[in-house]
Amino acid sequence: MTLNLTEFSWWHVVKAHELDKQTFNATAWSLSTFWSELTQRNRYYLALVDEKKEIMGFGGIAFNGADADIQTMVIKPEFQKKGYGKQLLDALLEKVHENNSKRVFLEVVAENKPAISLYLSRKFEQIAKRSNYYPDGSDAVIMQLDLRSK
Repeated sequence: MTLNLTEFSWWHVVKAHELDKQTFNATAWSLSTFWSELTQRNRYYLALVDEKKEIMGFGGIAFNGADADIQTMVIKPEFQKKGYGKQLLDALLEKVHENNSKRVFLEVVAENKPAISLYLSRKFEQIAKRSNYYPDGSDAVIMQLDLRSK
């Protein structure tokens, strides 16, 4: 099966929300958060879809001046560790470069070693850790990609 990236749109919201709940449980976004994100001008979201246009993953960025924040990245479990996370992250980072952002930030659950490994492979560095950051009590690792010297 081949998955392709496309711009995230309103018709992706309900299925993306379901995928987010399945993946992140207590830390999943509400449906209203998804709708709110789509209305923001400084946001950019991509959907990872199959041949039937069903959503298998998604991710997005908020642009804030010279900085960008990866808001979320989700890949359906059966498509993880197959390169789709790299594909999605690289496409988001391409948009960061187009926007001339100088730094990219993200938060990730401290126990999510595969995601942290992916971010490290793209030259993100851990800059902080926040205890009990998520609603379920999980810690967050704060990471940064500094593009100023590149």
